[in-house]
Amino acid sequence: MINILVPMAGKSYFFDDKQDGFPKPFIEICGKTMLEHFILNYQNIDNKRFIFIIQDDENRKFGLEDAINVLTNNKSQVLVLKNQTAGMACSALMATEFIDNDTPLIIANMDQIFELDLNLDIERLSNFDAGVLSFENIHPRFSYIKCDEFDNIVQASEKKQISKNAIAGFYYFKKGSDFILAAKNMIKKDINLDGKFYVAPVLNELILQGKVVKNLQIDKDRYFTFYSHAKISEYERIKND
Repeated sequence: MINILVPMAGKSYFFDDKQDGFPKPFIEICGKTMLEHFILNYQNIDNKRFIFIIQDDENRKFGLEDAINVLTNNKSQVLVLKNQTAGMACSALMATEFIDNDTPLIIANMDQIFELDLNLDIERLSNFDAGVLSFENIHPRFSYIKCDEFDNIVQASEKKQISKNAIAGFYYFKKGSDFILAAKNMIKKDINLDGKFYVAPVLNELILQGKVVKNLQIDKDRYFTFYSHAKISEYERIKND
């Protein structure tokens, strides 16, 4: 089995429930909600378990957990948080009881899709202790990695362009327990950005432990992020041409 952890409890700078009418997972793109697009993107991965981390207020008002259960045939674990956490890494640690084990773990952003064979990429990453998918970019919104000549990651940074390798919101860990230990070490060292603890710097802790962390470079035209209304409109124009 592989656990796919999807932290969705953070606030978005580009979406507002009052203006949009619905929270980000229910924003429609080409006739389907963002949540549907995400789940469909992983439909060919067998023996998986989604673990969604959601906000209590969105759940009570819009039935987010019900929608997740319908879309995944009640086969997902849903954790409902009443309060904001100190970043995505902290949100992920709320699922410790489900991921602190030898089972492979993917931590993925909900607001994106890949036009790739994810099974193939997961198989390639399974040969290493951890890894990411990356694409060429320099926008300060993303996390970045620096690699050696063998595409082994030697450094990761949140919102700092240490290379052109931007992380595509997809983190693989051969063992979920490796993520848990490394994330706790990062938090103990108080490695944060503006008071928030992110997933990318966790990779540095694994590297310090001597783990092999691999970068898989993907074609940026095969990766679509929906982090803003502008990016959604761009995707819809591409699909409607």
